[in-house]
Amino acid sequence: MLARIEVDGGDPLVELAALEGWLRSAPELRGLVRRERAAPRPGEMGALGDVLVAALGGGGAITALAAALGTWLMTRRGQVSIKVAGGGHQVEIDIKSADPEALLRTILAGGVPLPDGQAVVPAAKDGTGPAPDATGPPADPAVAGTGARSDRSAG
Repeated sequence: MLARIEVDGGDPLVELAALEGWLRSAPELRGLVRRERAAPRPGEMGALGDVLVAALGGGGAITALAAALGTWLMTRRGQVSIKVAGGGHQVEIDIKSADPEALLRTILAGGVPLPDGQAVVPAAKDGTGPAPDATGPPADPAVAGTGARSDRSAG
């Protein structure tokens, strides 16, 4: 799975470069993160800038990316947010988001973001709990109450 990461706030290019350096310094993510040019959105002319793309193969990489993004965000000053798209969902978190790491793990593992910023982990096929490849909180209704914004249109 590919996760696309955008930074908003402050000087986005400076913040993106800082995030890129942070992620590349994490041993678990070495070689998995690259920078790409963002494609223009419908109705916009030209590229908006760069995004980071992380190639995630499993739960370990998902957990490492979620932890690194959550920790990096807590080191920022001012109004900086991270938008992460993967698994058909997109979520935007900022310094005010409660437990951004848990929400990111859930989204990246295929969990479903809810409009109020919470997320639900996919259930195992037998309905007994989280899917075996899901990381993050248990599959009980809303698992991560956050101040995050989410949307299902990403992919």
